[in-house]
Formats: sequence, C-alpha cells, structure tokens
Amino acid sequence: MERVLIVAKTHMGPDKACVGALSLHTFKNVRLLLPGNNNHPADTPFDVGQVWQLDLRRSTHLTPPHVEDMIVYEQKPLGLQTNMRGKLLQHIEPWKGGLTQLFDGCLQSDGNSCFISRKGGIPSCSTGYWLTTIPLTLTSIHEKAYYAISSVVHKGQEYCRGTFHIRYVGYPDPIAEIPAGTLVRVSLARWWRREEYSEERCYLQISGWYR
Repeated sequence: MERVLIVAKTHMGPDKACVGALSLHTFKNVRLLLPGNNNHPADTPFDVGQVWQLDLRRSTHLTPPHVEDMIVYEQKPLGLQTNMRGKLLQHIEPWKGGLTQLFDGCLQSDGNSCFISRKGGIPSCSTGYWLTTIPLTLTSIHEKAYYAISSVVHKGQEYCRGTFHIRYVGYPDPIAEIPAGTLVRVSLARWWRREEYSEERCYLQISGWYR
C-alpha cells in the first residue's frame, strides 16, 4: 500500500475523469486508473487535496510519454492536505520560465496550440509542474476554456514568438487570470490525430493551479 496526494482531476469527455496524484513515498507523479486501464467515472470519490492509501500496480500498457499510469486495486481515505502549494514545493522541482522549459523542450506549436509529436521528440513524462513567470489570461474558444500566454515555442526547426492557447481541463471553475508566480499543473493529452494533420499529437493542457 502506498500513500498518495491527489493533485488533479480533469475532464475526460462528458462522464469520465482522469485523476493525477503524487506518491508520498517516491515523490513521483502517478496517474490513477481503474483495472482494465480505464479512467474513473465523473463522480469518483478522489478529489484534489485528499490523501489516500492505495494498492497500486504499474500499468502494463504504457505508451510514452504517458509513463505515469498506475492501476488502483484497493483504496482507503486518510485525510486532507490544506497547503497544496507548500507541500508540493517541498518535494517537486517545477519548471520555470517560458514554454520552451516544459517537457524537455519538446513542445512545438502550430501557431495557436502547443503539442508534442514523435518527429519532434518525446519527453520523459506527460505530467509536471510549472512556475509561471507571466500571467495566463482566460479566454474562450468554441465555448471551451483556454489560457492564453505570450511566449516562444518551437515551430519546425525554428522558434516562433506569439500568443498560444492552452486548454483548461480541470474540474474547478476557471479564474480570469492565473497570476505570474503561480504553481500550475500541466499535462499532455493522450495521442490523438486531428483530421487535418497526418501525425498524432499530444496537446498541452492545464489541469489546475496552487496558490
């Protein structure tokens, strides 16, 4: 059994949730799945800030960069962690700076969104923490919440500067601005190919913040 701190709960379609946690034994990020590599129902009892004792086993179906997947077989609630930012900063090393600092420098852009692709390099993980150096501003695209940031990102073999939009997928209501200096949890969505592109991509997303 292993103690974990729930750090994120994100929407996976209309009726499923993806649950992220930090192991309080190894201080590594884990993604909690149900047997069969299934996501949790939207009404899962797991919520951000809770501490649980879990029987965890590593998934046998890992596809990089999603190497954090763990299957939950038994669970027992232990309590709540109130100062999430303070607790996390005791045990994790957040990325600092612009978007080029995230995910081993593998992020690319199509001029609007940010993503990784196989031809651009696969990072060593799909979840992490980011100390923002400039504010992120809430905006809406096709009635979905995004945060806009002005930064530099790879575009092909070069760098480009612009305003990029990062999808917000967390359960709490979005705030109008994520201030500079906020600790933000970021992740890469599962591999997916849009109809207009020939390659699969993992898009950058925000699942929550801690202030």
